[in-house]
Order: sequence, then structure tokens, then C-alpha cells
Amino acid sequence: MDKMFTQFVLLAALGLVTSSVQSEIMKQTAEPTTMANSRRVVLLGASIGQEWNLPELPQRMNERRYTFEALQAWEYDKSEIVEETLMRPARKFRPTRSYLSGFFRPSPQPADVIILKECSSYFPSDLHRNKELIQHWVQEIRQKNITAMLATVVPVTRERAQRNPGKQEGIREFNDWVREYAQQQGLPLLDLERALRADNKERYLRDELTSGDGSHLNRKAYDILDKLLIESISTQSATR
Repeated sequence: MDKMFTQFVLLAALGLVTSSVQSEIMKQTAEPTTMANSRRVVLLGASIGQEWNLPELPQRMNERRYTFEALQAWEYDKSEIVEETLMRPARKFRPTRSYLSGFFRPSPQPADVIILKECSSYFPSDLHRNKELIQHWVQEIRQKNITAMLATVVPVTRERAQRNPGKQEGIREFNDWVREYAQQQGLPLLDLERALRADNKERYLRDELTSGDGSHLNRKAYDILDKLLIESISTQSATR
């Protein structure tokens, strides 16, 4: 019993010290005033969101109204990452070294806009289940008075589609539903497909925009998406 009590006291003391250190670090690493008043846009995605390098977008576009962040979930179901984003500035407890070291960094900032983005890797898949998950996440985000923005899926090239039967068709069907659902619910839309597709009929990814595998994007594509994201967020902000 004495040993357990001692461990409890040590853990409590560690918690107090950690909290104090974290508070001091937050003071020292606070964002400049020019960025502190910006709206935080958090994209929940996977590889494309990771390669986009969104935190540097304000510098690339000379845009100071927004700060950007991309979080990765390597599967269609993003329930866990949605939950963690909505918890901010709190963190979900995990008994890991990375979780404990996180206490020595500033708390994650709450999101003003959460973008729900899926990847072509998850298609073809169960459209009914996909719809239900999107609708559930939108409801959760709205309950927190945060703006939910939907994104269409970036299509694949014609060559890639021929190697993966059903993929492009599944993406088109999902994207058509996303546009319809966003309009019905009054949700802002980040139409990645429309910005990158070769035509309005078969809607494949333009060959000159892929990094080489027919699915992932190159810098030219991300330059297009930089402008699209700023325009989409600005339009959404103007209509609030």
C-alpha cells in the first residue's frame, strides 16, 4: 500500500511539473499577433494532405488570414481523428512516450474549419457506409460550432483506372453524392476533382498533374490546389 501511495504522489508531482513546463513553453512559443487572430483550418486526410505541406501555404500565397494544418488517418474511417480534433485544446490520453513528450509542446489549437477529405486508395468501397460516416462526422463537427467543409476525392488517371477496375467509377459516384449532400446541408465544398480533372465526362486526373503513379500529385497540382483552397475558404467566410 505504501509503495502504491508513493507512486501516486510521484505521478501527481510529475503532472504538476509537466503542466508548469508546458505553460511556460506555450508563453515562449506563442504565435505572432499577425497569426494569432487567423482562422485555423484543419484538413483530415492522408497522403495528399501530407504532401501538400499546408502549414507553409500562408507563406506561399502571402495569405495571413488563415493558418493551415493537415492530419493523417490512413484509412477511410476517420472517426478517431475527428474526435481528437474536436477535443482541442485537450489531448486524448495514450500511455506512450510520444504522448508524454507532447506535454512539453504547446497544446493543439482548436479548429475553426475542419475539411473532411478522402483518398482514391479507398475506392471502390461501400458507398452506403461511406455516406453514413460523412454524415455522422458533419453532425459531430457542427455540434461543436465548427465549420465542416467537404472535399471531393482526387480522381486517378485513365491509365491508373485501367489497372484498378471500379476505382474511377466509385470515385465519381462518391463525388457526385458529396456535391449533392454539401448543397443540401449548406456545407462549403472543396472541389478537388473539378480543379484537377481532364474533362467533365470521364473526369480522370490530368496526366501532367500526377507524380508518376497516376494517383498522387506533383507540385503543379498543389499550386492549383493552393489557390482553390484560399478561394473556397474565403467564399465560405464571406457567407457566414
